[in-house]
Amino acid sequence: MLAIFKHRPQNSTKSYNPALAFALMFIIGLLSGCQEIETVKRELLLKAQSTILKKKTQFTPKDGMTIRTTSLYQTANPNSEVIRKLPAETSVHLIDKVGDMFRARTRDGREGYIEQRAVGGEDIIHRTQELRISIEGMPIQAEAVTKTKANFRLAPGRHQEIVETLPPGKKLEIYERVVTLRKNNPVDRNATRGKQVDQPKSLEDMASVDPNSEDIRKDVWYKVKIEDGRVGYIFTHNMKLTPPDDIEKAVPFMRMIAWRTVNSTDDPDRGVKNNFIVAYAPIGKDAGCDYTRLYFMSWSPKLKRRIITWQLRLDGILPIADYHFEGKPGFSVRYLHPNKKDRLVLASFVFNKGSIRKVSEEEIPNSTEIH
Repeated sequence: MLAIFKHRPQNSTKSYNPALAFALMFIIGLLSGCQEIETVKRELLLKAQSTILKKKTQFTPKDGMTIRTTSLYQTANPNSEVIRKLPAETSVHLIDKVGDMFRARTRDGREGYIEQRAVGGEDIIHRTQELRISIEGMPIQAEAVTKTKANFRLAPGRHQEIVETLPPGKKLEIYERVVTLRKNNPVDRNATRGKQVDQPKSLEDMASVDPNSEDIRKDVWYKVKIEDGRVGYIFTHNMKLTPPDDIEKAVPFMRMIAWRTVNSTDDPDRGVKNNFIVAYAPIGKDAGCDYTRLYFMSWSPKLKRRIITWQLRLDGILPIADYHFEGKPGFSVRYLHPNKKDRLVLASFVFNKGSIRKVSEEEIPNSTEIH
């Protein structure tokens, strides 16, 4: 029986504790004069076998993807030599798990270790691909930079998992705007910090929620693409828009939301100057939509400055899309139906002979979330 403690096969992957084995044999020796020695020996040896010969937890190899820029390390230690840097969304095959790190193989056959927190599984891969697809063919609505450290998430909401914390000054392309509802405890709001429940704001939400309720808070998020091509959401307070200088303060009494180039004007002295359709919303007020005013800002070669030549009031929803009619440039917008809460209206406009003209308008069902 001592062979159990003195020897184990060389190819065994099972753990062995010499101190425990010695202690058990010492106890057995003390009990050698007892009548029930055989029973005690048998019970102790069975317990020793279940502890000393406990099998190692098996890891099932699987595919994964890096969710941020990370390193492939030589050993399972983040202080060890770096084999190579892995960009975000690099496909890897996870072979084993050692502590808080995965042993992984890249597509070119290199093996090493990466931190568990830098890798996502099938769910992350699926959500990342969905976000990329969601902006295909969609024009950029605005540009921005992070003004503070900003949490980058795969879904809008304070409770959503943080993929990465972006540094200040990170460039962003903006595509959509989303509002989430944050429910607070009216008795003790300080105690609820970090425990908010976020819900996407739908038409039904807007109809049922009292905007003046002290128990409801609204957070605004933007769907953005960062410089390495990843798509996700950033909280609006952590970023600032970077519009062209000559339209930034064109309407000082409102808040700019988005801008799109419609066409251009050739100025003999200044060269080619873009003309923009620009969306604005009230300052410090929840309008229940993304924007409430559209302005067409064109360049005047005579005045050598930007002028507003057209404007429209509407409860608009991003994105503002490109549109062409009979070879003329224009844009399409969606806005809330003035009389039907569950409907949107799609209107298309073109620029013709120095002015904006509506060419079509149709009612469309709102089958998606409204912001």
